[in-house]
Amino acid sequence: MTGNHVDRAMNQNFFKHIRSYNAFLSFASFTARIAPPSDHGPPCFRICGQIVHRVGNLRPDQNVLPAYCQLYVYDPNTALNFRMEQNDCCIRELMEFLQTIISQENTFALAFKNMAEIEDEEVRQAALEGRPTSIVKMSLLEGGDRRRYNLPSHEEVAIVFVGDDGAPPPSREVVIYPRGQALKTISSMSANLDPMIYPIFFPRGDAGWHEQLEHHPDRATRVRNRVTLSQYYNYRLSVRETFNPIFYGKKLFQQYAVDAYVKIEGQRLAFIRNNQNRLRSEQYDTLYEHVNNAANNLNVRPGRVVILPSSYVGSPRALKKNFEDAMAIIKRYGKPDLFITFTCNPKWKEITENLNPETAEDIDSLISAEIPDQTVDPELFEIIKTCMIHGPCGILNPNSSCMKDGICTKKFPKEFNPHTVATFNGYPHYRRLDNGRVVVIKGNQVDNRWVVPYNPWLSKKYQAHINVEACMSIKSVKYLYKYVYKGHDCAHVLINESLDHDEINTYLDCRFVSAPEALWRIFEYSISYMSHTIIRLQVHLPDNQRVYFNEGEERVAIDRAAQRDTHLTAWFKLNAEINEARQYSYVEIPYHFVFDGKNCKWKVRQRGSDKVIVRMYKVNLTSEVFFLRLLLLHVKGAMSFEDLRTIHGTAFNTFREACYRLGLLQDDIEWRNTLTEAVATRMPKQIRQLFSIILTLCEPDDPLHLWNTFKDYMIEDYIHHSMPVVLAEQTALRQIESIINQSGKTLTDYNLPTLDQLLDNVLENDDGDIQRNVADAILAALSEEPNNENKHSRFFFMDGPAGCGKTFTYNYLIAETRSRHIRTATAAWTGIAATLLKNGCTLHGLFKLPVPILETSTCNVTPNSIHGRFLRQVSLYLLDEASMIPKHALSAIDKLLQDICNNKFPFGGKVILMGGDFRQILPVVKRGRPADVVESCIKCSEHWQYVQRFSLTENMRVQIGEEEFSQWLLKLGSGTLPVKPEDPLQGCIEIPEQCFLNDNESIVEKIFGGAEEADYAKRAILTPTNVDSLLFKEKNINHTTTACGSIELVESIEPIMHEGVNICSIVENEPSKYGTNLASKLISLKNLKMYIMNPKRNYTGENARKCYPEQYCVLTAKIKEAIAKRFGKSKSSLSLFQVIKLIIPFRNTGG
Repeated sequence: MTGNHVDRAMNQNFFKHIRSYNAFLSFASFTARIAPPSDHGPPCFRICGQIVHRVGNLRPDQNVLPAYCQLYVYDPNTALNFRMEQNDCCIRELMEFLQTIISQENTFALAFKNMAEIEDEEVRQAALEGRPTSIVKMSLLEGGDRRRYNLPSHEEVAIVFVGDDGAPPPSREVVIYPRGQALKTISSMSANLDPMIYPIFFPRGDAGWHEQLEHHPDRATRVRNRVTLSQYYNYRLSVRETFNPIFYGKKLFQQYAVDAYVKIEGQRLAFIRNNQNRLRSEQYDTLYEHVNNAANNLNVRPGRVVILPSSYVGSPRALKKNFEDAMAIIKRYGKPDLFITFTCNPKWKEITENLNPETAEDIDSLISAEIPDQTVDPELFEIIKTCMIHGPCGILNPNSSCMKDGICTKKFPKEFNPHTVATFNGYPHYRRLDNGRVVVIKGNQVDNRWVVPYNPWLSKKYQAHINVEACMSIKSVKYLYKYVYKGHDCAHVLINESLDHDEINTYLDCRFVSAPEALWRIFEYSISYMSHTIIRLQVHLPDNQRVYFNEGEERVAIDRAAQRDTHLTAWFKLNAEINEARQYSYVEIPYHFVFDGKNCKWKVRQRGSDKVIVRMYKVNLTSEVFFLRLLLLHVKGAMSFEDLRTIHGTAFNTFREACYRLGLLQDDIEWRNTLTEAVATRMPKQIRQLFSIILTLCEPDDPLHLWNTFKDYMIEDYIHHSMPVVLAEQTALRQIESIINQSGKTLTDYNLPTLDQLLDNVLENDDGDIQRNVADAILAALSEEPNNENKHSRFFFMDGPAGCGKTFTYNYLIAETRSRHIRTATAAWTGIAATLLKNGCTLHGLFKLPVPILETSTCNVTPNSIHGRFLRQVSLYLLDEASMIPKHALSAIDKLLQDICNNKFPFGGKVILMGGDFRQILPVVKRGRPADVVESCIKCSEHWQYVQRFSLTENMRVQIGEEEFSQWLLKLGSGTLPVKPEDPLQGCIEIPEQCFLNDNESIVEKIFGGAEEADYAKRAILTPTNVDSLLFKEKNINHTTTACGSIELVESIEPIMHEGVNICSIVENEPSKYGTNLASKLISLKNLKMYIMNPKRNYTGENARKCYPEQYCVLTAKIKEAIAKRFGKSKSSLSLFQVIKLIIPFRNTGG
């Protein structure tokens, strides 16, 4: 193993093929997808996905060559021949030498030989006695069991049973049969795993880790006296003066390290997986109510399941928590000045002195964005030429590793630039003079456009690739963060799977694990470092703190939570007891006091305040807890929740009112002015619609005050018809609620008076045969209670292109189920699709789906909440645009419904009807490749195998003369259109001549030219980018000759992070002034649903609207109904929400 064998060729062969020698001598198989890195560098063992270890029968099946443990029952020459027949890279003499040692010394080899001898003896004895041969089997014993047997050495690892003799082995022990049985998987918890897989390292079969392995008495404690798997491998791989054969194993050593790490992580994940169903969380008051009321009688479990907590290193929650901590440091001290990445130079003197003495001399060092003058600084010139020239790539080297889809991912070559331009939305544009300086790299002349930015001093000092960039915005921090917290590398494995007679693409998300990462994690080195201690403060309403408990221990959790203070309640007590503390706000207190977690109280800080950063957890923008959080940023010395919302001696009922009184919220004067002007010219119905727009789009601070101020104007038409005032108010609120419901909101969300909902009239329409079949199947499923027999027959999918009657079928089912008093909920992935459904909303609104949706995501709904009870009462869920639903969203919905219904039936036993068309848009994956998009589709979900499909084929919207184009669209979506076979159009399809224009200048004229006003809502120009959208807008404005006006956009920051306002630069993503005239169309840039009409009509904010410069606040917009008459209405100031990619959301308010 030391490499000191006298035969140098044998030495080199052994270490070069050590994994092959080990594999052909091992007793069990090591199965993994081995994926070595593609870049140049030293050999690195890396696997993708999981590792499986299996052991076979004692003897091979017929016509199958023996392998692994089976070879040890043959005579040495036969076994050696079998090994060499399957391996021509190893030396026979060396293989024979190793085989002899292991056959004679290894306890597993002796055990398999012993089993073969016992089986042969049993066959002979049975023949002599004239009876059937008894089954011979051998149980591989675990480490904890070996001490019970005082037998020869081979029986320390195995015991042979003939017939039914002996007690049955434990479930984890592997039983070896003579033949005919399937391969057995060896548990990662088995003490036999390492010696059976790595005989080169453990030639005598020494036991590996097992659960009974104890610490040395000097290191054992009362709490922990057993050695963990992580500690075991940490010990095994620690460097000592004594000889350790593992360190000399080269590639086999790397395989052993990766194998060990995968086992450690697998054990940790198994613990979480086996215990997470019992661990739950709930708010204190809801849990208290559950323990003390009839919820127990309903067999409803409190709380929601906690999955993959942030304490698990590398989990999405852990990465998110670390990111928030990093941003807290930025918020306190500002953005960094420099962003430096350092790549080791393999030609460093310290490295080359320890490598082959024939290697070339060191290369001089690095960095700027220009090639330095060779005559002025020849040393720096050589370093930059060697280390800091990118590629070359592109047309000079299309196969470069940086190339993707024919484009350099690093955006080289750059443009020449006479001056450095500091941008505030990323990296600066460095000076790159076109001064004629070139160097020859790989036979190509490259100039300053190919230079990676560097710093001359750093380059000359370290003589390595050191990329230096200036941090001009907080976005650079996010890029830096990616290096530390980006999570594991992934690959996508394509699998062809036959499902419903269709060939589909299924992609598995698999992790890469390499030897360096495995060793780093085994030794428990930190994967991140924080220069400051981050203190995360809890924010909760009175008796709303989060309580964690094991299922069945609710009462204990209640009693424990009642006796312990949170950060917030302890701060109240601190202010009541210590006068000095009252000068600090909640977020300032940790700089002067330390929270004692054991006693749950704040104590005076003695030292270390300069290394402390404080942040409060984020909360929902629209909830009351947000206004509590806002007060905690400003109010000092509060002694209770009531004291916190008492401003200038006046105690307010809500934290929102207190924020308003302190001036922390925007004033509603703009919306009061809007409504005041509207009541002077508009009818009551239009005022109600305008009020609904203000509620859903403009987020007024005090909706109840606006309602009380203007409700008399909103009910005038009902009063005119002699309706009592109380009933008139109820009727007006009912219409308002019907509008805001389409945005997933209720009157309660805006603190408005609530109503009793009435059933809508039952639709009395008839549908086609296929639609009728769908309806009959759904109604039949609803008539049965869920059970184990029908649990997989309650999931339906209605497939069909647009116009085939899916929406009609939904609306029919809604009406029919309501007539039968069956609760139905309707939703779609997009807001536009939801408008077509009766009382439709988005899936995010219905199921409270998180953003983003990950594999481990859960919905923010608890069984005892109002929304949880509503979802439990629903029997039928109608989900449209299913082709856009990510599979993780479907999984989250399944877990939610199982949780609130307290059963394990798919989707809690609810009937699910989904509809969509996979020819249309699939799930949106941020910066995803086509493979990522397909992998996220619900067809790749585990639930899809149980779906019952209905295909709607007859298009009810196709008019005479449009049949050919309709069929062309279907073929386009199905991918069956013929493609061009020859270059340069190979793979392209032919578009009908009537579908394209020859030049862009004619598009505006073609679509809008000569159109009547009533036709605007039926015409649109669809563009894939904002740049094209702005281009066509300008052309449209220039095309018209009517009077122009403009809409000023006022930029304001969303209040979710008031404390972070000063750390960001506002980025101008669209023009701050929109030109408008009688011909320009205002287009909503975000999916903001404006249901400003009667909910039975399909009006949306995405409809084209024509603007007139009539009044200061109120813009009159003519909303075009797609089928019937147009309707005039008032429009409030639109809010165009834009989510900046990083962290701070901004809002543009058009006034």
